This record gives sequence, C-alpha cells and structure tokens, in this order.
Amino acid sequence: MATDGQIVGAAPSVRTAPSRLWLIRLWQDAARIVVLSAVAGLMLAFFASGVYQLVQEARAVEDLSFEDILPSPGEILDAWRTHEARLLDEHIAETLWETLAGLSMAVVLGVAIAALMDFSPLLRWILYPILVVSQTVPIFAIAILLILIFGFGSGPKITVVVLFCFFPIALNTFGGLQSADPELISLLRAMGASPRQTWFKVRLPAAMPSFFGGLRIAATYSVVGAIFGEYITAQHGLGVFLKRSYSSFQLDQAYLAIILTAVLSMLLVLLVNLVERLALRWYYT
Repeated sequence: MATDGQIVGAAPSVRTAPSRLWLIRLWQDAARIVVLSAVAGLMLAFFASGVYQLVQEARAVEDLSFEDILPSPGEILDAWRTHEARLLDEHIAETLWETLAGLSMAVVLGVAIAALMDFSPLLRWILYPILVVSQTVPIFAIAILLILIFGFGSGPKITVVVLFCFFPIALNTFGGLQSADPELISLLRAMGASPRQTWFKVRLPAAMPSFFGGLRIAATYSVVGAIFGEYITAQHGLGVFLKRSYSSFQLDQAYLAIILTAVLSMLLVLLVNLVERLALRWYYT
C-alpha cells in the first residue's frame, strides 16, 4: 500500500514538471522580447533625434542651393584637366606608394599576430586585448608622436595605414585558423603528423578565405588611412590636395579628390578579389 501511495503521490509532481518548464521558457521569451524591443526603441530614438538635428541645422543655413553643395560633373572634369599632370605625377603616385607599402606591412603583421595567437593560448591572452586597445586610440592623438619618430617623410603616413589595416587582417585570419575542421586535425594527428604539418596542411588553408575577407576590408581602409596621414602632415598626396582644396573653398577639386580616393579603393578591392580567385581556385571550384 505504501508503494502504491508513493506512486500516486509522485504523479502530480511528474505532471507539473513540464508545466514549470513551459513557464520558465515563457518568461525567458518575454524577457528577450522586452530587451530587444528596448534596444530597438533606443536605436529608433537616436536615429530620429539625429535626423531632426541634421534637418534643423540644414534649414538654419540661409540661401543654400544644390550647386553650393555639389558641383556639376563638368566642373569636376575641368578640375581634373587643370590638375591632371600634378595629380598623376605627385599626389596619386605618393598616395598609392604609401597605401601599398602600409598594406603590405599590415598583411605581414596581421598574419604574424594571428599565427602567434593560434599557436599559444598565453600569447592569445596577451595579444588580443592589445589588438582591441590599439583600435581605441585616436590616430590623430598620436600624429605628433609619429612625426617626432619618423619626421615629415612617408613614415608617419605608412604607419597610419598599418594601424588602420592590420586589425581586420589579424582578427579575420585568427578566426579562420580557429575554425579549422577538428575531425581533419584529429585524422592528421592520428596519422603521425607534427603540429607544424597540421598547421600548414589544415589550419592555414582553412584560414585563407577569412584572411582574404579581412584583406578586402583592409584594402578599403588603406587609401583612407594614407589620405588621413597626408591630411595631418605631408607635402604631396591626395590628402594634401584635398586639404588645400577645402582651404581655398574649391569644392570641385575636393570632390575630385574624393572620387579619386573611391576609384583607388575600388581598384584595390578588385585586385584583392583577383588574387583570391587565383590563390584559392580549390575554394571556388
């Protein structure tokens, strides 16, 4: 009888367990909805306030016309014809050299940091916070330090490009190294492969698509980084041309510099895509 009573008494608790679990899940879903709604509401509020501020400031400017903001394509083309020789010989060539030099150094530095973090958990624990902190320091704040170290030559501009570009390369490459197939790694280890062989045969090929993804992002940053460095201190480059155009209120020249910057960035991205297709034929077949 006691056994029957225990069985009968235990039945309600068994029945109520699913209902309690259902209530817990309901509360979790409700809390998730409330948090997401609050975040969406805050984003919408900031968006609306930002748009309102922009509209109010634009309306406060009197006699503002479309021609005052955007020059005609003919004016931009005339600016190109006027400064074509100087742009090709001095400004574009200087910016392109600083961009390619800084991007190449960023590739080497980013891949080396990613490899070190992948090899050693201790180095990962040390280097990862340094990577994050390096992106929180304003580049403009260390511009004077770069000038004191490298002078007024190309050194500060190349350093700025490296600081702009190495972070996405290092982070994406490290993520690709960590995403290697663990079953394939175990198979090679079972076959007697050394850690070096495993890294080059499995981890590195698995990281290549992510590496090129980071390189593509870095390529778009590189030209902007070079121009930012030239804007601080330089004698030649698109950043200098842009700064002088703004100082003399030549909007056609300023828009010409912006268009050339966009064209150089697009060409670099297309070059990265081409190299990726050639290097990773196994990935796209």
